[in-house]
Amino acid sequence: MSQETGASAEQLSEFKEAFGLFDRTGHGKIPLSSLGTLLRALGQNPSEQEVQELTGELGSAEDDGLDFNQFVKIVMRPGGFNSANSESSFNEFVQAFQVFDRENSGFISAGELRYVLTSLGEALTDAEVDELLKGVPMDKHGNINYEELVRTLISA
Repeated sequence: MSQETGASAEQLSEFKEAFGLFDRTGHGKIPLSSLGTLLRALGQNPSEQEVQELTGELGSAEDDGLDFNQFVKIVMRPGGFNSANSESSFNEFVQAFQVFDRENSGFISAGELRYVLTSLGEALTDAEVDELLKGVPMDKHGNINYEELVRTLISA
């Protein structure tokens, strides 16, 4: 395990391989614009805002790009980014849906879900919501079991 980063040799190897795919010039640097995609490729789940904050902190590096050591520090930073398929992420998603479940039934109406997804946070387009809801089981009243929805989305 690297004393400096806390990463195991196996993790460093995985990071190096992924980093290499984004290092198009072979100079050991990636463009800051690739940071979010690379983190997600490694199973991290940063929001666009978190990526913008990180790239803003590194702003002067835009000309040169981000080197591997800087990247490893970001990936291994304390607190990191939750993996999209971790148990804590599952619970966070379910808690977010519970806010809209006034009857505490475990269901949210498809209409309300559409409204939330197209209006709040990093809003989706109607087409993106249509794609997301394709094949999602609804009860006879048009309600969606949000725990099942979260499991489906996380496992995808």
